[in-house]
Amino acid sequence: MKPGIFLLLIFLILGNCSKSNNIQLCEGITPDGAGVNCGKKFEDGELTAVITSEDPFGVKTLLVIIYEIKEKKTDKIETIPVDVNPDKQTATVNLSFYTGGRYSVRAMKNDVLIGEREVEIVEK
Repeated sequence: MKPGIFLLLIFLILGNCSKSNNIQLCEGITPDGAGVNCGKKFEDGELTAVITSEDPFGVKTLLVIIYEIKEKKTDKIETIPVDVNPDKQTATVNLSFYTGGRYSVRAMKNDVLIGEREVEIVEK
């Protein structure tokens, strides 16, 4: 039974990693849509979220939801509708972070999570 539990944990960890890789937070994008200076920790200001999906989006609008992560709770602070081409697998959205802290950025297609990324913002 122990090997089964171990394999289940590995599967869950890998599954969560793949979802977090579907969003990159970057300081900008190249003309061909690739992220520039992507990471998990930035000074306050503007960032670009690059959202990728394994399959075409299949919808005209995604929702990007930003949560502030506090010590004992997580608060939703903003929901941003993002117009996308249903046949595409990549989209970008500009985000503003002017208050230091930890945040979670989630991309949703209807009620399905496309990806999630945590970011730490440090005030200048």
